[in-house]
Amino acid sequence: KILSKYELPPKEAAELKTHDQRDDGSPYIWKNIDHDGFSSELRTLVNEYFSKLAKEKGISKTQATKATFGRWLTVLTLIGLFFASIPWLVQGQWAFLIITPVLGWLAICNYWHDSLHFSLSSNWRVNAYLPYLMPLISSPSMWYHQHVIGHHVYTNISNKDPDLAHAPQLMREHESIRWKKSHLNQKCLSRVLLVWSIAVGLGLQILNDVRALKKLSYNNVVAYDKPTKMQMAAHIAGRIIYILFAFAWPFALFPAWKAMIWA
Repeated sequence: KILSKYELPPKEAAELKTHDQRDDGSPYIWKNIDHDGFSSELRTLVNEYFSKLAKEKGISKTQATKATFGRWLTVLTLIGLFFASIPWLVQGQWAFLIITPVLGWLAICNYWHDSLHFSLSSNWRVNAYLPYLMPLISSPSMWYHQHVIGHHVYTNISNKDPDLAHAPQLMREHESIRWKKSHLNQKCLSRVLLVWSIAVGLGLQILNDVRALKKLSYNNVVAYDKPTKMQMAAHIAGRIIYILFAFAWPFALFPAWKAMIWA
């Protein structure tokens, strides 16, 4: 209904490109967005929907847009189960080499993403700080730039979506990535397993951080403000803590061969 008003004639639509060369180079700066007809109408419809929902539940409109009690119960249960499984993982129980990561993934899927979109709690501090409890995918500050700002605003659009170029040396997932011979076998299971075995632990957590801080740009797409000395110190401390808890501790407890598996 709302989109039909803004539909272009087929002839005009055929000439459009997702990446316009006339772009001024600042795709993440939105001037006069509050006066845009489409965004104004969309906000009106969203407000009407959640106002009605808030009235039905007897809560505020802001609370109506956030997680329900049942959702919170799911989130807290999964987080609790993850941390409860850690003692068995530390003891070297083989079953928990699978159970603990799965519980961690389920917990993150059910709270980390939504929290960093500020859609979990009506208290912004909860949304901002809770992801630091389990930064198992990425540094939360980097995730804002990569996912919230970059990916969701320009999904799958070349030179704007940072998710299109995470491992261009090994994987070509969009036509904007220059083809290389190394892409020939990218569909092979061995290549997929190689990429995903290092994609999070080494890629998102370490290498992308270093590049973004060095270039002040995430994947050469989303600008990254130069951090203060205090922010840089806190960020580096967070990465060191991640490395210790994710990779280093098994070598202090297990034989080298087992530590390599656990790490």
